[in-house]
Amino acid sequence: MNIKRCISIAIPLILAASLALSSCSLEEVTRDSELKAAEEATYEELNSTFSNESGQFSLVNEYLASWANKNEIDIARSGEDYIVMTNPATEGCSDSESTVLQCGIRTDDFNNSMQPLTIGLTALLGPEKHGEITLIVTEIDNGEFTGASSVDPRYYQCDNFINLDFSSDILLNTSGSYEITSAMTSSMDTDEPDYSHAFAITMSISGYHDPFDFDDHYPNPIETIGNLLATEKSSGQLFSLASFESESADGYTPTSATAIVIVDGNDVDNFTKRFNTSYNNMKSRFEKLNDNFVYTLTETPMPETVMSSETSDNIISLMYTLQSGIYLQDEENGSVISASDISSVTTSGNNFRLTLVSRSTEESVLSEMSEVFLTTSGLCNISYSVSDVKKTWGSDEKSGPAPFLSDALGTEEVIIPATIESSECEIFASHMASLNMVSYKCNQEHMSVALTNIINFLENLVK
Repeated sequence: MNIKRCISIAIPLILAASLALSSCSLEEVTRDSELKAAEEATYEELNSTFSNESGQFSLVNEYLASWANKNEIDIARSGEDYIVMTNPATEGCSDSESTVLQCGIRTDDFNNSMQPLTIGLTALLGPEKHGEITLIVTEIDNGEFTGASSVDPRYYQCDNFINLDFSSDILLNTSGSYEITSAMTSSMDTDEPDYSHAFAITMSISGYHDPFDFDDHYPNPIETIGNLLATEKSSGQLFSLASFESESADGYTPTSATAIVIVDGNDVDNFTKRFNTSYNNMKSRFEKLNDNFVYTLTETPMPETVMSSETSDNIISLMYTLQSGIYLQDEENGSVISASDISSVTTSGNNFRLTLVSRSTEESVLSEMSEVFLTTSGLCNISYSVSDVKKTWGSDEKSGPAPFLSDALGTEEVIIPATIESSECEIFASHMASLNMVSYKCNQEHMSVALTNIINFLENLVK
């Protein structure tokens, strides 16, 4: 064979291959540059458009509709407190896995909400080749997950779900926690009032708060009043309990609680002094939270009946001995492993019922907690029942966004395998338990890296 002829044929083939590789590389760089430029422009525009710390979601919805039109993105659905935008799979990628990106807009924290929104909008534009991408933007109204609760589950039937959220630290949550709901119940015996002064003790807080967020923890009105009653009883004050009611929304710290008590005339002053001490403690806590509250002791009409002394003592004893709040923490880093929260109380219909929600990152701990609650209830002559264990939300450890983004971030310290804190993730998972879900949290400094990681994930799904 002619060696020169072989060389002359090989050189053009190598050049052609090199040019083809260079062309692919240029396309990738160009798309990467386009997305980074889009991210910068979007973030600047969002900040200038929504410059106030708080605002209305309807204004964000209007902006997103305009943005979608300008970028030729489809709006699948738009409601009062959410919007769903889709970018169909590119040609030849219809068999690739689908991804839903989701971020919440906090109406009381517009500034920080714009960062995950920027990442979501830019990632929705997608890499050169991608499967179906959906972005769901939801309203978080003063802490309430209104938008997530409103979205029809058909819009997040997907292979992969990535929640985007703001955090001062870079975090990847790959799972929620295990949860049980306990009920403590008893019938109530009643008597006629023996004492002379009827008072209503009422505590109310504003907004919707996560009972399992211990970095920014709000006092529980039920627990606050329960502790006050226990303190009054242990100090020898003579009073009867007539009723104990709360106002609650599932998944949030109770917003209000009221107990009606009948106090002996000789003990009104001391009863009031202990209430004032409790009030001052709450005042200090709410000053640190930079928020308002209502906590009052006011005279009220005398009720026709009160609980018998035995019934009253059992309930107050339960409030005193029931271990709510943090149950177990990691000794090394202080992270909360398990905790519980009183979600409601009622004495209507002459029946007492207290509901307690408990969460743990370790399923076995919930059994231990439930045994403690059973013992506590039994000592107070109160019946106890508990629900089956459920998982608030989770991800696939072997495929999908959890392993990919964990590898991309590369630092174990930022990977949170389980969290007891509440989030929009559990709202979506409650309607579709099979979601392969993660929550990616970051700040402005990490936005560009987060975008790159998500775009790389979307590229990785292409078949």
